[in-house]
Amino acid sequence: MPACCVEAVPHSGLGNWLYVAAEVALVAKAYNCTLVLPAALHRWFRLPPHARRPGAAPLACREVRSMQEASSNEHTRRRATRAMGARSFEDARARMFRRLFGLPRPSPQAPVRFGTSVHVRTVSDVHCHTHTDIRSCRRGCLRDEALHCVVRHALPPVLILSDSAKAGAKLRRMLLQREIRDVWDETDIVDARNHSALSRQAAHQTMLLWAAFVAAERRFASGVSTFSKSALLAIPHQGTRTRGGDYVVDTRCAKTHETDGNLYACRRAVLSRDLV
Repeated sequence: MPACCVEAVPHSGLGNWLYVAAEVALVAKAYNCTLVLPAALHRWFRLPPHARRPGAAPLACREVRSMQEASSNEHTRRRATRAMGARSFEDARARMFRRLFGLPRPSPQAPVRFGTSVHVRTVSDVHCHTHTDIRSCRRGCLRDEALHCVVRHALPPVLILSDSAKAGAKLRRMLLQREIRDVWDETDIVDARNHSALSRQAAHQTMLLWAAFVAAERRFASGVSTFSKSALLAIPHQGTRTRGGDYVVDTRCAKTHETDGNLYACRRAVLSRDLV
């Protein structure tokens, strides 16, 4: 029986929930610890049998809230990579995402099966100072090049997810100019004003959007969003590789820190570069 126990205690948005859970699961795998994941994740996904619910572990658990619990420690990275039988830590993390979140439980589906889903993230939600109506928050700069790239590659019907109602409307207009008229906004599926997972209702609605995003044939994730990048990690086309129809878009107008990566418009998603 494992002599240790680690429990994922997620916070903030749904993408952070999934990244924290995957990191903690890698720690549990590396050190042969009991893994405890939130009850909500058990409701939303068919988790592996060894993943326990809170309160069901046979011993006291260490609570973990860090998204870098495994990836920031070189020793843990090596142990987790070995334990997962992976070539690299990035590969190990993708395998863990697939293992935990590759089988979402059936839920009310979106009205249509989308050809394209796109997530436009314009600014970190911490700068909005509210989760209750994030789509009306003042937004930062949004580069048109990223949206033009989406329009060039979009397959209808198109689902637009965005933390900015203005950004979503702008992309819709650009698609209409290309005569792509079957365009859906996230508000056509759920009341999407609250993108957090800070309440049961908000978390459930955000999960419905995540499931709709995942199911599209062609997916455009925001390069600064754990919400949409987690979807590309969790449901790849084959093994741990990203799908040929998966892209990442960069809506930044400038680098906010010298260590940030260079600006780009959009590109095919690459595991080791875009989904870390």
